[in-house]
Amino acid sequence: MCLKLSFHHPQVLGEITFCSTNDVDLAVAAAKDAYEKGPWGRMNARDRGSLMYRLAEMMEEHKEELATIESLDAGAVYTLALKTHVGMSIDTFRYYAGWCDKIQGTTIPINHSRPSKNLTYTKREPYGVCALIVPWNYPLMMLAWKMAPLLAAGNTVVLKPAQVTPMTALKFAELTVKAGFPPGVINILPGSGSLIGNYMCEHPDISKVGFTGSTPVGKTIMS
Repeated sequence: MCLKLSFHHPQVLGEITFCSTNDVDLAVAAAKDAYEKGPWGRMNARDRGSLMYRLAEMMEEHKEELATIESLDAGAVYTLALKTHVGMSIDTFRYYAGWCDKIQGTTIPINHSRPSKNLTYTKREPYGVCALIVPWNYPLMMLAWKMAPLLAAGNTVVLKPAQVTPMTALKFAELTVKAGFPPGVINILPGSGSLIGNYMCEHPDISKVGFTGSTPVGKTIMS
């Protein structure tokens, strides 16, 4: 557990409980179950897009609160947080919501001079459980840029916000529940990068990692 201090004033904003590696295991298991057995994995693309549109609407309804949290937590000027951090995040979810039912396969041309009849096609499938690690300076916007396309494609997500700026992501998690996302689809795991971030990147049930941060850490993840 840690005390979250305001970036602007010497005041305590709240207490944040950091996750353990056991919490990561539970979140990944929930995400895997949601993808393989839950309603998310069976949901058609149109309904998936409707949920994402609903989430964008919830973010719009709470944009002032999100901007206030972003300003206090990350030090962003309020007007910048409202128009850019929050505004662009809402736009991102709306944009990718529109792509949900437009991710299609492609028929690859083949040589029809061959005597046998052939059928070729490309089938686009989700990766499954994806891990996201976002930095401190644009907490909500980096979350949106990484998460929205993954959800549009049908993946499930475990996300670790920066340990110094986790509060917007936690409010976002609350809005995903209100928007009606099934349990396990979106999981937020506040904690340290050295412990939780490393553990997520090495987890055998995570199929893809999205990371924004330092070059040395990025190289370590790639290796």
